[in-house]
Amino acid sequence: MKLYKTVSKQQITRTFGVNRGTIYSWEGHGFPVRPPERPGRSSKVDFESALEWFLNYQEIKGVSDEGLAILEQAIRERKERFYDGKS
Repeated sequence: MKLYKTVSKQQITRTFGVNRGTIYSWEGHGFPVRPPERPGRSSKVDFESALEWFLNYQEIKGVSDEGLAILEQAIRERKERFYDGKS
């Protein structure tokens, strides 16, 4: 059984430095959002899957390998600063 480290869409917007509309647009391009577990709950996003999708999406847009590595590091640092280790 795979354990997911899920985050909210709001956390993704802050970590990736985008607005909510961008997330909804990305969903149309295959951004991996997990549906709510029950009605009235928020959708969740598996962080590692989202990061992998984002980097692939940027690669399609023509970002260099070096640029992708810089983006990945920056996103991981933002996630650690904002969300990891907090209860």
